[in-house]
This record gives sequence, C-alpha cells and structure tokens, in this order.
Amino acid sequence: MRVASREYVGKSLNIDKLADSIEEYFQIQGYKTQSEKRPDGWIIQARKEGVLRGLLAADRAFTVTITGEPNNVKISIGIGRWLLNLGTAIIEGLALAPFVLLVEIPITLWSFEIENKFWQFVEKEVELQV
Repeated sequence: MRVASREYVGKSLNIDKLADSIEEYFQIQGYKTQSEKRPDGWIIQARKEGVLRGLLAADRAFTVTITGEPNNVKISIGIGRWLLNLGTAIIEGLALAPFVLLVEIPITLWSFEIENKFWQFVEKEVELQV
C-alpha cells in the first residue's frame, strides 16, 4: 500500500475551497471525480475512464483525504477502490482515514509523475490561500 501525506500547520486554510480546487484539478486532467464532505474533512476520488482502463482496474481510483481544521490540515493521496456511492461509506462505518480506504496494488500502477504534479498543485493552492 502506498499513501503519501503532507501536513499544513498554521496556514489558516479554507478546507472547503481547497477540496473544490483539488476536485477541479483532477477534472481538468480528464478524470471522473466524486467527492463528499464528512464531519472530519473531505474525501475526493478521481479515476480515468476508458475501455482498457475499465478492463484492467475498473474499481481503482486516486483517493484524496483532507482532514483537520484550518490551522492544521492533513492531505493524503493514494490508490483506493472507486466507491459506487460515497454516502454508503458512512453507513458501512468506513472512516475517513486513508488506510481504511486504500488497497494494495502493484507498484507499476502507481504513477509517481501524477503524485508529484498533484503535490505541486496543492503547494501552489496552499500558498495562494496564505
């Protein structure tokens, strides 16, 4: 399992705006997205669509969690199952913590380039809000 996380302390961030920006970032990149606000933060999923992708990894998606409060925000990204209905995760008792949502996959499916670009985007968004 591969999960990357970063914490932003003392930045007074607008978490809802940050979540919207991250979802829009993936949409602009051509990903299908879904998101849901939770009591302790946000969960955003993004996946590429297509016939070949559907055959190889139909239920795989980037899963981003944003937790905390404006002065102490933690953002995590990893690969997880595409949840058909994020709302059912609450009913099933699924926590927002990424280790619950993410499943192990071969390292060849993880894209370091996508992760790097994602973090560059997040860093710029954080600086814009400060």
